[in-house]
Amino acid sequence: MGGKSGKGIIIDKGHNIPVYSPVCTYCKHLAVEAEKRSCKAFPGGIPLEIWLGLNKHTKSYFGDNGIQFEKANKE
Repeated sequence: MGGKSGKGIIIDKGHNIPVYSPVCTYCKHLAVEAEKRSCKAFPGGIPLEIWLGLNKHTKSYFGDNGIQFEKANKE
């Protein structure tokens, strides 16, 4: 089934990561770009610990460029 390489086919790679973050979805710094989890603090990609809500990012986090969570204004 895995072919000569012994590796199986991966169909749902990345689907174990939720589309919406319990933290970042409500932050004013979130960049709204299709299929990219980035923001002003993490232009190269938001760490999974923050995206998954394991860290609320209310305090400094390595590589956050001095920018932390700030609640977005409701419009």
